[in-house]
Amino acid sequence: MAEIAFIAPYEDLAHVARQVSQELGMELDIYVARMEEGVKAAQEAARKGCQVIVSRGVTAWLIQQAELDLPVVDVPIGGYDILRAYYQAKQFGGPIGIVDIPDVIQGLESLENILGETFIKYTLKDQGEDIRRGIQAVKEAGAEVVIGKIAMAKEARNFGLNSVIITSGKETVYQALKEAKRVLQVRQQEKRRSEQLKAILDFTYDGIIALDEEGRITVFNPVAEKLSGWRAEEAIGRPVTEVIPGGKFHLLFETGKPELGEVLEIGSTRVVANMVPIVVDGRTVGVVATFQNVSSFQSLEHKVRRMLSGRGHVAKYTFKDILGQSPALLEAIRLAQEYAATNSTVLIYGETGTGKEMFAHALHLASPRRQGPFVAVNCAALPESLLESELFGYVEGAFTGARRGGKPGLFELAHKGTIFLDEIGEMSPRLQARVLRVLEEGEIMRLGDDRVIPVDVRVIAATHRDLKAMVREQAFREDLYYRINVLNLTLPPLRDRGTDIILLAQHFLEEFCRGLRRPVPRLTPEACRELLFYPWPGNIRELRNTMERLALRCHGGDIGSKEVLQALELESHEQPEKDGRNPEYVGDERGFLPAQVKKVERGLIERVLWETGGNKAEAARRLGISRTTLWRKLRRPESRE
Repeated sequence: MAEIAFIAPYEDLAHVARQVSQELGMELDIYVARMEEGVKAAQEAARKGCQVIVSRGVTAWLIQQAELDLPVVDVPIGGYDILRAYYQAKQFGGPIGIVDIPDVIQGLESLENILGETFIKYTLKDQGEDIRRGIQAVKEAGAEVVIGKIAMAKEARNFGLNSVIITSGKETVYQALKEAKRVLQVRQQEKRRSEQLKAILDFTYDGIIALDEEGRITVFNPVAEKLSGWRAEEAIGRPVTEVIPGGKFHLLFETGKPELGEVLEIGSTRVVANMVPIVVDGRTVGVVATFQNVSSFQSLEHKVRRMLSGRGHVAKYTFKDILGQSPALLEAIRLAQEYAATNSTVLIYGETGTGKEMFAHALHLASPRRQGPFVAVNCAALPESLLESELFGYVEGAFTGARRGGKPGLFELAHKGTIFLDEIGEMSPRLQARVLRVLEEGEIMRLGDDRVIPVDVRVIAATHRDLKAMVREQAFREDLYYRINVLNLTLPPLRDRGTDIILLAQHFLEEFCRGLRRPVPRLTPEACRELLFYPWPGNIRELRNTMERLALRCHGGDIGSKEVLQALELESHEQPEKDGRNPEYVGDERGFLPAQVKKVERGLIERVLWETGGNKAEAARRLGISRTTLWRKLRRPESRE
């Protein structure tokens, strides 16, 4: 199917069109039909995909009136066409009359001057005016022959007048087809632009609405449909006040100034809108508004803030970074990996220095939120007022010293990611209530503000305290406890991880020696024994510090028992025994306690250790001594009688 259709009111014109199209190398569909039949032919061509219609005279005018939404090119009547008709009409003698539209009539004056003859003329206001009235007028004016288009010639014969049809010659058909080709190219360009604009409107992440001068909607893209709940067919043509009642669009028509960053309600959704007036010659003739869901805007804002800020709330450690092979640690890692796949809150129990934050990092990086931020805060490190402003943020002027423009809180910065609340047991009851609301409602309110901001955050909490006991003592909110204790994870202390102590010690020693550009010393079996026997109350943090001391003090060679004791700062407390005696037990007149008492003490310690399954911390608690004292007593060889 050709993109240009030629509707010829008579066969001779169709023949000329075929000749010209071949000469121009144009693909052309040609129909022979006039008046209403010509309209039907144009409709058929449109259904087949035609883009431009070419026709002539009244037929062309009727096709234009049929509202086909296609451009119609009219084959013009040229001077040569009228001249040919004139010489044919002269054969009938008498005055010549002509009935046609202004474009044709106005061009006759030059021809009359050349021919030295005046036509009897009647000007139709448009192609649809009563042709019969025009023919009657020229007859009454004395015309004996009429020249004109097919409709005029036919009507002239009805009045008993001779008539000659003005036919279109090759040159006017050529001109019409060239114009049709140009119109087709323009139409294709406009169609491409229209498709580009449609793609932009349909696939942009922004909602877009355009208004005309009367405030009625002319553009309503799919995102606007989704956010508002209105279908485009329903919204277009309606006043914007019906679709978005609180839109403030009237302000732009009054002021002609853009409104940027306005927060509006569209349907049940809160959006951030930018509204710009369309001003022509100093007059506002429309408005274009773009808007985004606030949550999407917050997500984008957060990404930009992370990119521009040096803080970079990013998790650093994975489960591969957690060193150790002890059964207790491997079980903790297995549970944590299961928890990572969920979105539930996790509560991590563990003594100080056992690696709670490292597990929190790994949980985040193994979760579906790994692309989001990881924000960590130590609840014990900040006073209550400062912690509150850090967690929830504040608006400008919320308190003395508040930053200009306000500041987002850590919950906002953690949107679509994870927030790690370390030492949550140290949080005040008032802050516990605010954190509970975040967990239950998924929204926060900045200090000094009255607006609620939705946040999507996973919470990982950690503590070294017994929160259940704190709940019984009313030192921790019961509702918050059950809200954060959905999944719980207990990390083993270093003293219960066996040879992991040696593995970690060697790792830290190598790390510090590399940093100091020194050779890595060897840990002797005696040094390893001291490391294994020591209870490590500070856990991995204490072990790391100890290895740093050894790396600084030892310049190669071996690290023995003596160096380990010095690094543990136990040398001043532990003196070598002499003759089976320890100064700690000197107390009678002979200078030392009987060996039997020592045996009883040793036996008691061993029995308690057996009862506690080797748990040195529990054994020390039952015996009423510190773990360090228990360690020293176990190291002392048994006295012999």
